[in-house]
Amino acid sequence: MFTTDFIIDSIQMSKKTVADHIFTDKVLNKAAHSYIDAQTAFAKMLSRNTMDMVKYSVDSLSKVVFPQKEQASRAPYKVEKEAK
Repeated sequence: MFTTDFIIDSIQMSKKTVADHIFTDKVLNKAAHSYIDAQTAFAKMLSRNTMDMVKYSVDSLSKVVFPQKEQASRAPYKVEKEAK
C-alpha cells in the first residue's frame, strides 16, 4: 500500500502546492515545478537503487546462512534390510 514511490509522490505534490502559493509568477512557478520534478526523479532513482542493493544483500546473506542442500527424493518403495 505505502510504497516508496507513493511517499515520494506525496511529499513532492505537497511541495508543488506550496510552490503554487508562493510563486505567483508563471515563469518562477514553472522553474520551481521543474526543479521539484528533477528532485522526484532523483529520489525515485535512489529509492530503487537502495531497494535493489538491499535485496541483493539479503539474498546473498541468506545463501550463506541457509545454504541449499541437495535433497535426494524418497524412494517410492520400502527398502528392506538384507538378512545376514
